[in-house]
Amino acid sequence: MKTINSRGDKVIFSFKRRLIIASVSITSVLALISWAAIFSETHHEIEEIYDARLGQSAKILALSVPHMLKEPEETRAKAYANWYQDIEQYDDDDAASPFGHPYEKNLMFQFYQQEKIVIKSPGAPEALIGYPDLSGFSQTTINGEEWRRFQIQLPALLVGEQPAYLVVAERLTVRNELIGEIALSTAIPQLVLIAAIAVAIILLANKFFQPIKELREAIADRHINHLAEITVSQPTVELAPLVSQLNYLLSELDKAWQREKRLTRTAAHELKTPLSVLRLNTENALIALAGDRQQELQSDLQQILKGIDRTDRLIQQLLMLSKIEAHHQYHLTKCDVAEILREVIATMAPLALRNQQSLELRCPDALPFNGHALLLSALFSNLIDNAIRYAGRAANITVTAQFTNPNIIVTVNDSGLPIPLDIRDKIFEKFFRAHTERGDGAGLGMSIVRDIASLHCGEICLLPASSGNGNTFQVTLPAVNSLTTPK
Repeated sequence: MKTINSRGDKVIFSFKRRLIIASVSITSVLALISWAAIFSETHHEIEEIYDARLGQSAKILALSVPHMLKEPEETRAKAYANWYQDIEQYDDDDAASPFGHPYEKNLMFQFYQQEKIVIKSPGAPEALIGYPDLSGFSQTTINGEEWRRFQIQLPALLVGEQPAYLVVAERLTVRNELIGEIALSTAIPQLVLIAAIAVAIILLANKFFQPIKELREAIADRHINHLAEITVSQPTVELAPLVSQLNYLLSELDKAWQREKRLTRTAAHELKTPLSVLRLNTENALIALAGDRQQELQSDLQQILKGIDRTDRLIQQLLMLSKIEAHHQYHLTKCDVAEILREVIATMAPLALRNQQSLELRCPDALPFNGHALLLSALFSNLIDNAIRYAGRAANITVTAQFTNPNIIVTVNDSGLPIPLDIRDKIFEKFFRAHTERGDGAGLGMSIVRDIASLHCGEICLLPASSGNGNTFQVTLPAVNSLTTPK
C-alpha cells in the first residue's frame, strides 16, 4: 500500500502489506486453479458415468423388447403406469421407495419401428425423440428442456425384418444439478482454505516482522544525546548485518559528537587565556601610546605579536587534532620520507637561526614509504618545532633517518635540558604541557605526533637520556608494501 511522506514529495509503500497481499493473491489464484481443475475433471467424469449408464440402460431395454412385444399394448402401458403411480404416491418425493425413485421421471425411452412408437415410458412424449439416421449420443430439446439421448438399432433377430430403434433420454438438469452441488461442495472448502491461509499469513507476517518493528522503534528512540547500541530481542540472519552496521554508524557518530564537544570545550578554554592576554597588552599599548612611552609601547606590541603567534599555533593544533581524531580513511601513496624531512627542515630553518641553533639532517637520498605525505610532514614539523622551542638558544638539533629492515627509523635529538623523569611518561597525553611556566602551546603537539604515527601503523617514543643532556624522540614506521589504509 502506497502512502505519501510528510513532505508530500516521495511515494513510499509498506513491504509487509505488499508481501501479505501478494501471498494471499497467489494462494487464492492457485486455489482457484486447483478448484477449476477439480471441477473440470469432475464434470468430465460425471458425463462419462451418466453416458455409460444411459447406454447400458438402452441395451438392457433392448434385450427385453421381444418379450414386451408379445404382450398387448394395454398391458404394457398399464404396468408402467402402475409403477409410476406407486412411486408418486410414496410419502417422500425426494427419496427412494420400494417401487423406485422419483428421479425416474427424468428418464424416458421410446421403441419405434417404421417411425411408429411401439413402446414408450409413461413420461415420454407422443412425438418421436429420435430418427432412424441417428446413432449414438446426442442432445435434443423436449418441451423446452435440454435432454441427453442415446439411440441404438435393434438386431433383426429380435424384431424381425423391419428395422427397429430404441432411444433412451435423460434430462440434463439432473447432471447439471449434480455438477453444481459438487462444484459448490468443493468451492466452499477452497474459500475457507483461502481465508484460513490469509489469516495465517497475516499472523505470521506480523510475527516475523516484529524484529523489524522493534528495530524501527529502537532507531526512532535514538537522538544526538542517546546514541546507545541497538539491540533486537529476536535477531535474525537478515537483520544482523543491518543492526551491526547501524551500531557501527552510531558508534562513529557518538565518537564524532564527543570529539566535537571536547574540541569545543578545549578551544573555549585554551583560547580564553591568550585572548585575555592580548586584550591586556593592547590596553597597555594604548596607554603607552597616549603617554608617548615608546619603550613600553614596543614591549607591549611584541607581547601582542607573541600572543598572536601562540593563538595561531593553538588554532592550527586544534584543527590538526580534529582531523586526526576524525579517523578519515586516508589514501596512502608512495612517498619519500627523506624528501619530506628535507622540506620540513627548510621550512623550520629560519626559526632555528633566529634562536641561534644548528639544525642538521642526516639521511640517505631516498627512503620510499607508503604513507600520507601531508600527515607525515605534520608529524616531523611538530617534533622539530618542539625541539626548536624548548631546547634553548644555541642548541644543536640533529634529525636522523635510516632504513633498518623492516622499518624506517627517524630520530630528532636536541642538546637542551632533559625532560624530567616524572613527566616523561605524560609527554604524549593530550593537553599536557611540560613547560607551563612559558605559557606556550596547548599540549597537543606530541599527542598529534603519536596519533599520526599510529595511523601509519607506527609508534613514537622518548629514548632514555644517555649523557644527562638532551632529548631524543624516535619514530618507527613499518616500511612494508602491504601497509593497509588506516580507518
